[in-house]
Amino acid sequence: MNKFDSYIMDYLYENREVALEKIGYIKVVSFAGADSKEAAVDYIFDRKITTSTGLVEYISEKTGKNKSLVAADLESHLKGVREFINIGKPYEIPQIGFIKANNSGVYAFTPVSEINTKPVRSAVQPAAQTGAKSSRTVVQIISLIIAIAILSGLGWQAYQALSKKTSEAGVNTSGNADTASAEDTIKTADTATTQRPAGYLPGDSVNVRYIFEVTASGLRARSRTAQLQRFGNNALYDSFISNNTRRYDLYILKKTKIADTLRVKDSLSKFFMRDIMLKIEP
Repeated sequence: MNKFDSYIMDYLYENREVALEKIGYIKVVSFAGADSKEAAVDYIFDRKITTSTGLVEYISEKTGKNKSLVAADLESHLKGVREFINIGKPYEIPQIGFIKANNSGVYAFTPVSEINTKPVRSAVQPAAQTGAKSSRTVVQIISLIIAIAILSGLGWQAYQALSKKTSEAGVNTSGNADTASAEDTIKTADTATTQRPAGYLPGDSVNVRYIFEVTASGLRARSRTAQLQRFGNNALYDSFISNNTRRYDLYILKKTKIADTLRVKDSLSKFFMRDIMLKIEP
């Protein structure tokens, strides 16, 4: 669970309403009981709405950080949330509900609360009521599909790199299989079913680039990297040319044991709300 999602949840419990930039307005109508966090919720989709100033002040007070920095980080987080929703993935506010785009691109809200037996009231479109258990099952299925797609892509990328290296070196496949380059993209998966990168043991430590964003904007690369560095992250960026266009990899550089790369990747994926690509430093 992202730290900002937790703050949004807590703010809703204390203040009963919050506006999230270009996502909409959420209001807690009632709770199931005095000690219950199950709530009936109203949601209004609004692409022009701005984030509640009270939420920024609340997070600033809880974290002890400057309001301007909190506002910038929260804006970046909500931008990632919108990107997440716009590709068809449900965004969860813990213990409150899920926001997801329908086929028309309109955001709809599905509450977690089991006490709200009526369809949630929405200014744009009613959303169907689902229980917490079924909602979480949907999220788990979607996460599994995403993981399979990522592993397939990384596997194909590693295969192409290995084939190119073999051709240039003029050696046979069997001789090259045990000496795969450390620069090849790591194929991450369960270590019980996936081979580790050739030449490494599970306990070996290597410098890994955890690439969380690729952009064509040099300004975006510099500003985002500087922002993360201010908060103590080992964030860097590198440039490359693709289709006659300069692009930038934004990444976290972290020394990691081969056996721990999947765990670190999953953790960073949840933090950035993005898919993470891995590459071993030479």
